[in-house]
Amino acid sequence: MRFVALAFAVLVLGGCAAQPMYNWGGYESMLYKGYKDPAKMEEMKVGLEKHIAAMDKTGQKIAPGLLAELGTLYLQSGSSDKAVAMYTRERDTWPESKGLMDAMIKNLERRKQASAEVAQ
Repeated sequence: MRFVALAFAVLVLGGCAAQPMYNWGGYESMLYKGYKDPAKMEEMKVGLEKHIAAMDKTGQKIAPGLLAELGTLYLQSGSSDKAVAMYTRERDTWPESKGLMDAMIKNLERRKQASAEVAQ
């Protein structure tokens, strides 16, 4: 009888386990691989793009920081316009990041303006 009661309690309480709030899409393993072998950063960028597209398609909220991470990967590959777009989206999705994202966007806009002035 004790065994049955214990088994029942385990099943009931096991069903109450907290589910993760966000789907990170293998971010931790991609990040580890990217730091271990910088050549895999392109693979990480593609993985994040696919994950974000899947989240958009299903209407799920994207985990905090993933849009900014993708923006930084775009910036590192020379696509500052895409980086600004991702930073803007991160800011709009996660208002807590507004200060940092605004600073990043402003810095990139200054850089772009300075490059345009030098080119003239």
